[in-house]
Amino acid sequence: MKNKLNNKLFALFGLLSLLSLTGCKNDHQDDNVISERYIHKYGYAVSKQDWEEKNYPGQVITDLSNGVTITTTYENGLKHGPTTYTLPHSQTVEHYCLYNQGTLVKEIKYDPAGIPIKEWIQLSPTRYSITTWYSQGSPMAVEEFVGQELLDGQYFTLANDLESRVEKGIGQATRRDRNGLLFGKELFEQGYAIKKETFYPNGAPESIAYYFRNSLHGEKRTFAQNGEPLALEEWVNGQLHGKSTYFKNGNRYLEIAYLYGQKNGIERHFIDGDMISQEITWENDLKHGPSVFYVDGKPEFYWFYAGESVSKRKYDELTDMDLVISHIPYRDDSSYTR
Repeated sequence: MKNKLNNKLFALFGLLSLLSLTGCKNDHQDDNVISERYIHKYGYAVSKQDWEEKNYPGQVITDLSNGVTITTTYENGLKHGPTTYTLPHSQTVEHYCLYNQGTLVKEIKYDPAGIPIKEWIQLSPTRYSITTWYSQGSPMAVEEFVGQELLDGQYFTLANDLESRVEKGIGQATRRDRNGLLFGKELFEQGYAIKKETFYPNGAPESIAYYFRNSLHGEKRTFAQNGEPLALEEWVNGQLHGKSTYFKNGNRYLEIAYLYGQKNGIERHFIDGDMISQEITWENDLKHGPSVFYVDGKPEFYWFYAGESVSKRKYDELTDMDLVISHIPYRDDSSYTR
């Protein structure tokens, strides 16, 4: 479970590096509005009707039922200037957003102590930067992207020493949590990660995987904290493809054949890594063909057709029917006219 959780966190970090913080866009619409105040830029309150009819410049202050206060700045009916979100039941700003004539150009997320966690800045229509900080306030990473492509990145230790960098899409990104604990490394070429490694808190390798354009592509290995193997998988364009092997206590216990994300071929279960206990035949992600269970070395056969349990005789009949149908010449009736 911990292995899966750490891998999800690693994937989430990569995803967040490619997206804005998004808090400014949802406006906490799931929470009930308790009150709204409309303040002209010169400081006096106006009614909602006047605000909407005359498009006054100024701020709308919204109090939500969850204790969050949203302060939004407008000009000519568009968001223009800062929008802030407080922590629940607090005046401390948790989220800061900056708009330019309705377009979001900057976001900053803060922790309860007021220290920035992440900053996103739109540098041009296609180019943006993301900066992250450690919990004590020093920068963790500064990255610049075009779309999903990483152009440049600098990665720092807690002591503010440059640890690794990506230049012109080539290099290594070091991933640490806000307390400085290493949990991942990514090797980049042409702006995309081609290899990702994750680590346990003690520094032991947790996984090694290869990628192509943000999709798993190639071999992926995962390990237990003591170094024993857990899984060896083959991936193509984000789908399991080939043989996947899984281990318990260092021994192989399961092999599954995949074809572009679906089980196709023989699935084998093992006892103590070598002795086969089950063999299950799959086709298009459905049990199809014989499933063999070995009891005291003797095989017991069960038959499946397209996922349904059938007798051996029924399986043979259906298979023969498939063979006959496959040899019937195809005729396109659309080419015939009366």
